[in-house]
Amino acid sequence: MDLQFRPMQLTESMIQKLRGATGEDASFAADALSGRIKFMECVDDALVVGHCIGNSATGEIMGLSVEPSYRRKGVARRLLAQVVDLLRGDGARRIWLAAPCDSTLPAYRFYRAMGWQPTGERPSNHDEILELPSSSATTD
Repeated sequence: MDLQFRPMQLTESMIQKLRGATGEDASFAADALSGRIKFMECVDDALVVGHCIGNSATGEIMGLSVEPSYRRKGVARRLLAQVVDLLRGDGARRIWLAAPCDSTLPAYRFYRAMGWQPTGERPSNHDEILELPSSSATTD
């Protein structure tokens, strides 16, 4: 396994596809075109096995996904750390995300193990807002 982590350059068609998938409005496309959207991917040979996307204007981690056969190998941890570093490098003061509030789900344990803390905000019955303290380390 030869994993490579790299930024992904978004094309217009990819921006439109992501915008539809995330339910974001026109500001998403503007943020993507301006470079405020940070998108990292992990590739094994020619296969994209994971990605993480964040918005440096809002500090939001908008998505993190890893193919099931590549989970528990540090891919998600490294992708997330890289995007957090990019957002902080662009001046984002608050780094946050919406995550499942069900303690039986792996994502619940994953984010907390990485230092993310609940803020008490609940945008839905299934999600809660987690924030990464500025003092938290973001690299392995």
